[in-house]
Amino acid sequence: MIAQKLQRIRRAVWSWRQPLTHLPTLENAPISDLFVWRSSHEWQTFFELIDIPSLFEDDTLPRHVSLVFFDSSGRRLFKRNVDLQANRRQTLDISSMVGRSYGEKGTFAAFHSKTPSAITHLGSFLAERGYASYCYRDAPLRAYVHGNLDAVAQGPDGGLQLLGGTSFLRRQYSLQHELLPGVVYEFGLVNPTSSVQRITFKLISVPSGRIISAEVENVPSGGIRLVVVPVDESSSVRLVIESHLVMARPLVFRIQNFKLDVFHG
Repeated sequence: MIAQKLQRIRRAVWSWRQPLTHLPTLENAPISDLFVWRSSHEWQTFFELIDIPSLFEDDTLPRHVSLVFFDSSGRRLFKRNVDLQANRRQTLDISSMVGRSYGEKGTFAAFHSKTPSAITHLGSFLAERGYASYCYRDAPLRAYVHGNLDAVAQGPDGGLQLLGGTSFLRRQYSLQHELLPGVVYEFGLVNPTSSVQRITFKLISVPSGRIISAEVENVPSGGIRLVVVPVDESSSVRLVIESHLVMARPLVFRIQNFKLDVFHG
C-alpha cells in the first residue's frame, strides 16, 4: 500500500497540471499544429491541404483555410486564405507563399473556417495535423512528415492561443533515433507555449556515454530553432534535449549523400 502511494506521488510530480497540450478556452476554436517552413535556394516546403469538414458533412457550402505564417522568432508575418475543394486534395507551395524576405525558416498554422456539428456535439475541436513535405536541392522526390501536436488555436476575432504544455521540472527527451557517422542531421524544435523556452541539445557518445557537445538555445514563443549537427565521431551518438517542455520532440532532417529523410524523432 505504501509503495503504491509513493508511486502515485512520483507520477504526480511529472503529470499534475502538466498536460501535453491545453484545451482552447474558446468554444469551437479550430486548432492547428505549428508546421515548419523552409525557403531558400536549397529548400522548398509544401503542404497537403484536404477539406476535412467534408469528411463529416456532405454539403456544398464554401469553405476555406486560413494559413497564418510566423518567422523563426514567432513573430506573426501575414495570413492567406485558401478556398477548399470538396473531397479533393491540394498541394500548396508554401515556399512560394512565404518567399525569401522573412529568412530561411519559420512556422505556419492552418485553421479551417468551419467545424462540423458532429465534432461540436462531442465537445471536441477540428485540428489540422496533415502532411508537410520538403524538397532539398531540387531532388525529384519530396520527404513527407505528419503533424505532431495540437499547438495553436484561433479565436473568431483571429486571435491566437498557444496550447503547448510545460513542466515544473526540467525534462529530458531522448531522440528515438541513433545518429550515425557521415550523416548531417538538422533538428527543428518548435516552441508551442506562450513563453520563451531555454533548450539544451546534448550529443552523447553511444559507446562511452561521454557528452560530446551541449548547445543552449532560447526558443521564442511560437518560434523555431534549427540546430545543425554533422556527426563527425567515428562511432554513433545520441541526442538528448533538456527543457521545460512536456515533450520536446524535434523534427529531424536527415541528409546523406544529398538524399533527404524527414521524421519526428
